[in-house]
Amino acid sequence: MKKLKNNSGATILMALLLILLAMAVGAAILTAAVSAAHHMKSDREAQQNYLTVSSAAELIRDSIAGDKYERTMTETHTANTDEEGHTTYTVSYSTNVNYPTGIMGQWLSACIEDGSENVQYASLKDFKDTIEVDLKIDEDTSLRTVRADFFAQKDGQIQVQLSLKPEEGKTDDCRMTLTMQGTLTQADPEYRSDGDDYSNTYKTTVKWEPQRITKGIEVTGP
Repeated sequence: MKKLKNNSGATILMALLLILLAMAVGAAILTAAVSAAHHMKSDREAQQNYLTVSSAAELIRDSIAGDKYERTMTETHTANTDEEGHTTYTVSYSTNVNYPTGIMGQWLSACIEDGSENVQYASLKDFKDTIEVDLKIDEDTSLRTVRADFFAQKDGQIQVQLSLKPEEGKTDDCRMTLTMQGTLTQADPEYRSDGDDYSNTYKTTVKWEPQRITKGIEVTGP
């Protein structure tokens, strides 16, 4: 009489091994998927942060491009002749200033010393300030705030350092620098006369160009 072999134990063991193997493969796939999703999210955030800072830099650059400052001071000499034929002159001054009108006009104007009414020409001066720029693109309010540090020097060089405003739990090194050169021009005095009266007009113009955007924070100046 032949003996029957019981293989049920081996079959169960094999099934358990297959289940464990499938669970291990599934766990590995899940871990890889989670990691990939995390990297994709990080990449999207990094790209969005870069676009936010670069958009702020371009906004400031475009608002300054073509903007200028103009100051005109007129010194008028009015003749006063007495009965004996002696002539003296009364001097008066009038000043007209056209400030930059772009969104960064207040910054640019703060870099210039107008001087008092009887000063012939304006001059450049040191100035620094910090503002925060909030961008809104396609009704998206999730963009982070950009911090802009503004530095101006007497030689006309201007540097705007842009970075994301720090937020708790978020780290990044997305930084850009906008640099430009302010050029102050003092026109030769314009002389005009009307009889014994005469005047001299002094004109100052300041323009900022070219504007250059670079990645990272540039350290310039003395």
